[in-house]
Amino acid sequence: MSRRSYMTLEKLAGLNPEAIKAEWARRFDVPAPNISPELLRLGIAYKLQEQRLGGLDRSTRLLLRQFTTRTGEEKQQLAPRKLTPGTRLVRDWHGVGHSVTVLKDGFEYDGKHWKTLTSIASAITGGHRSGPLFFGLVESKK
Repeated sequence: MSRRSYMTLEKLAGLNPEAIKAEWARRFDVPAPNISPELLRLGIAYKLQEQRLGGLDRSTRLLLRQFTTRTGEEKQQLAPRKLTPGTRLVRDWHGVGHSVTVLKDGFEYDGKHWKTLTSIASAITGGHRSGPLFFGLVESKK
């Protein structure tokens, strides 16, 4: 068996930043992007989950393809997706990974309950930010 099959989430959690970058390169066959080690861990963890449980279903892949192939006006016409409880939103801000969990009545971030994504984005950045824009749920109108 290859070395890839022996990685576990527990082992992944204990890797130092350089080892995480090396693991990324082994799993994705490309150098690790310049993002925080926590986001790299999440990407590798997803890859491990995908290998064990399977990847995205066909309808989700088609939806993602729509977002990546449409441009300008077409992107703005796509209806935003409803966030379901349990969904995890991840954003890297100045080299630090931030993870938000969608709840039935708001969001959980940094061990606290928040009513809006905008309040979370503002807390992370130190200034007013659109939460949906900050977490990549909508496109900028520029």
